[in-house]
Amino acid sequence: MKILLVPLAILAFIVFLLILGAIGLAVATTVITIVGGFFKLLAKCVRFVSRGGRRLRSRRLRKQTPGSASTD
Repeated sequence: MKILLVPLAILAFIVFLLILGAIGLAVATTVITIVGGFFKLLAKCVRFVSRGGRRLRSRRLRKQTPGSASTD
């Protein structure tokens, strides 16, 4: 009986490590997804704000330069 107990304990420990690793992988994937979504949202906001600023500057520049008026 003692002979069977040691391999069973080793096998149980290996299964425990596999389950622990799977839980850790799931948590890491969830955290990366949440952080990635946050950075994607942040990048959209930054792009929107910087794009609006560029639009205003280019309009001002077009108004200032007389040769930039287009003939449509």
